[in-house]
Amino acid sequence: MNHAIKLTALAVFAASFAAPAMADKATTKGGFEIKSEDGNFSAKLGGRIHFDGNYVTEEDDLNAAGQKRNSTTDFRRARLSVSGKAYDWTYLFENDFAGQGANNGSGFREMWIGREVLGGQTLRIGQAKPFRGMEELTSSNDITFMERPFATATGIYQRQFTQGLFLNGKTDMVGYGVAVYNNKTAGEQNSGAAGATNSQALGYNGRVYAFPINSDTSTLHFGLSATSEEAGNPTVGAGGFAIQPRLTRNAQVRPTLINANQAFDKQTTIAGEVAFRQGPFTAQAEYALADFSDSLNVGQSDEKVAAYYAQVSYFITDHAKRYNTTRGAFGSPSVKPGAGAIELKARYDMIENKDSAADAEASGYAVGVNYYATSNVRFMVEYHDGKSKGVAGTNPQADISAITARAQFSF
Repeated sequence: MNHAIKLTALAVFAASFAAPAMADKATTKGGFEIKSEDGNFSAKLGGRIHFDGNYVTEEDDLNAAGQKRNSTTDFRRARLSVSGKAYDWTYLFENDFAGQGANNGSGFREMWIGREVLGGQTLRIGQAKPFRGMEELTSSNDITFMERPFATATGIYQRQFTQGLFLNGKTDMVGYGVAVYNNKTAGEQNSGAAGATNSQALGYNGRVYAFPINSDTSTLHFGLSATSEEAGNPTVGAGGFAIQPRLTRNAQVRPTLINANQAFDKQTTIAGEVAFRQGPFTAQAEYALADFSDSLNVGQSDEKVAAYYAQVSYFITDHAKRYNTTRGAFGSPSVKPGAGAIELKARYDMIENKDSAADAEASGYAVGVNYYATSNVRFMVEYHDGKSKGVAGTNPQADISAITARAQFSF
């Protein structure tokens, strides 16, 4: 009897090694991902490092006392993210350790939960980007230049990320996105934090885009968006919207086309976009027209600000940008280790307030090259030349040139 028990115990012990384990499965393709065997749960770790250098070559009219005050290095982005699913719900948490989250009142960039609704549409609840245009929705890992153009939150819009409801979807040739959100002012903290202020300002946004041609070699894209936003906690003579475009990366040269003290508390913007890709060549342009109005009845006349850009790029290696139909924007090429991809690029950028007393405007051009060592590693070098005139501030006639560079890793 004891012998039989021992044989049975031995068989069970051996079977425990032979039977497949019911543990979670871990995989990696740069990031680390773990999934439950039944597929109901997953968690993926991601991140990005963007390390920038900026060498100012011309700023005589900005700092007569000493040259090169803006030449520096910094971490533009240093993010970690966790994304995944729990049954029918998805989630994303992304925190920026480089301090870029300050304009959203916290260290995190995106934070939301979401799920499929209405037969395949995606609903997200939390903090994300409104659907304002092609370049705005392009990931910072994929943007062609180190800095986004003036027709984005770099110039005409107040901030990139907002908190609310975001719904988007697509068909075979058309996509859309709509958002309703709380338009918190820059620097506001979450309710309950030290020095916190609350905001009841609302924002509404919608975008529709079409890609009638989209193949491995060619893409044709059109898009249109509209946005209406209220300023958070405005008071007479303070707390309104401001337009301060950045002339070049890192350098603290931001001419003022609209001052926050002008009491504009509503911004209504319409924008159009067009893009074309044929093999290694890509061209992209956007135009945004914003109306700034005053509902506080302090006698401030409406002012309109227009922003537009055009950019092109060309791969001299056998590569091409990829088009993301869900986002309606271009992404980086797929690059195998050891192959390397080289992209030449050029852009012209403009923003102007013709309703201001002095016809305030800022413009610039940039040329450069991107080298993709792999799909995860990219190096960027650019030459920027920016100018402004008729603007408020200490440098009403700014003229600055700089050479900028970035080492980038993402997973």
